[in-house]
Amino acid sequence: MADLITVARPYAEALYGLAKESGQEQAWADALQVLAAVIADTQAQAFLNDPERAEAEKVALLSAAPVKVDSKAWEALLTLLIHHDRWPATAEIGTLFGEALRHAEGIVDVLVTSAIALDANQKTTVQSALERRFAGRKVAFRESVDAALIGGLVIHTGDLTIDASVRGQVQQLARTLRS
Repeated sequence: MADLITVARPYAEALYGLAKESGQEQAWADALQVLAAVIADTQAQAFLNDPERAEAEKVALLSAAPVKVDSKAWEALLTLLIHHDRWPATAEIGTLFGEALRHAEGIVDVLVTSAIALDANQKTTVQSALERRFAGRKVAFRESVDAALIGGLVIHTGDLTIDASVRGQVQQLARTLRS
C-alpha cells in the first residue's frame, strides 16, 4: 500500500470540506479520533483483516462507534474506507483533518527540537520569533530534546523545516566538501 499519509490526504481534504460545509468541523475531528481509537484495537484489526468477513460486517463494527456526525455521511466514509482497504490510514486521516482544522483557526503547530531543554527565557524568545515569522497566526509550540543535535535548534512545521543545529551545519559542510 502507498505511504499512509499520501493515502490519507484526499480523504482528510474531502472530509474537511464536508465538515466545513455543514459547520461540524469539531464533531468530525472528534469522530475521526474515536474511529482511530477503535481501529487501533488489535481485536478490531484482526476482524477488519479477516478475509472471511463481509464488508457490511466490517462497516457495522465501525458504525457502532459513538459519533455525533451525519449518519449517512459517516457510513459512506466507513464503506469507502473498508471497500478500498484504506481503514489502516484512519489515524493519518484524523491527523491531517486536525491540521486543516487548526490551519483554518489560524493556528500553526510547531515542533522545536533542541540539544538540551530550553529554559523559560529561551522558550519565550523562540516563541516570539515564531510568532513574527508566522504573523497573524497563533503558534502552538511543542518542544523535544535530541542530544544528537549537539547545539542549536531544529524547527519543524508542516512542510517547513529550519535546521539551525550544529549537527545540521556539520552535515552541510560535509556535503559541500564532497561535491
